[in-house]
Amino acid sequence: MLNQSSVKPLRIKIPLLLDVIIVSDPEQIKLIETSGDVDRLHTYDTASLPWWVKLYFSSTKFHDQQRDLWFCPFESSNNPTYHPRRAYLEEKVAISYQQEDVKKIADLLKSNASDEVLADTMVQIVNRRFFDQDIPAEISHTAKYTVQDLKEAILPWKYIKGQKSQQKVMDYCEHSLPQNVHILDVGHNIGEVVQSTSVSLRQLKDNLDQPIEQIFTTYAPTRQVPRIAVKSSTFDGMLSSPTNAGKTVLLFMIAKAAAKTRDIAFTFGTGSSERECVFKDFFLQFMADLQQELKVNS
Repeated sequence: MLNQSSVKPLRIKIPLLLDVIIVSDPEQIKLIETSGDVDRLHTYDTASLPWWVKLYFSSTKFHDQQRDLWFCPFESSNNPTYHPRRAYLEEKVAISYQQEDVKKIADLLKSNASDEVLADTMVQIVNRRFFDQDIPAEISHTAKYTVQDLKEAILPWKYIKGQKSQQKVMDYCEHSLPQNVHILDVGHNIGEVVQSTSVSLRQLKDNLDQPIEQIFTTYAPTRQVPRIAVKSSTFDGMLSSPTNAGKTVLLFMIAKAAAKTRDIAFTFGTGSSERECVFKDFFLQFMADLQQELKVNS
């Protein structure tokens, strides 16, 4: 039986409008993910996705509405572009970082630099490898305004600003990256670093005596990841009524799962190494080196 928890996922269903299932239980996340009944959002063409998915994601760093591009982890493994795109990202991430990068961030943290300064510095460390040049501060600043959750998206001024911000970042990537590079895979990384890095760095500074994996299961940078039903299913009774293929969207609350299980596989994925975040090892090693630098020079 798939359903190992007495607590059923939360389902929000409004006929003809939306059907969203919120899954927080770690075992349920893993079991649904491996059921074969769900897949990544862009397993369906953009035009056929639920209306609210198209509307919402056009204001985020995950989708480029103008060029109809989706971030690599939103692609099905069956998409022929997925594996070459991931391989390119893995190759670039393997370039790693310099010890002077670690020292620079440590110095900024010790001097209580602003979130904006921290974020802009980390953007260069993470993303210079893709551009072979520094990313303009204007682009880093713009990237922070892409929408991060549904609550923001219902506010018209934030939604419109999110769309404009995303297009500005994408335009920069289109004109600055090599022609064969998928611009959204790189552009997303700018937004991700800007929006999540400062919080992660300060959590590290405040928990210098804690193991790295404990810190970042307690404070996982990514709160949730979406999936979409590809088959009608109740997941062996986990749901009271079946999903609707191509219509039902599931949100896996991986940050809650990471905090509950202390499993780093939820910080960077859905509880296994399968398709885990390409930056996982980079992130953990950088934070470990930074923690050591802060300890030595505190």
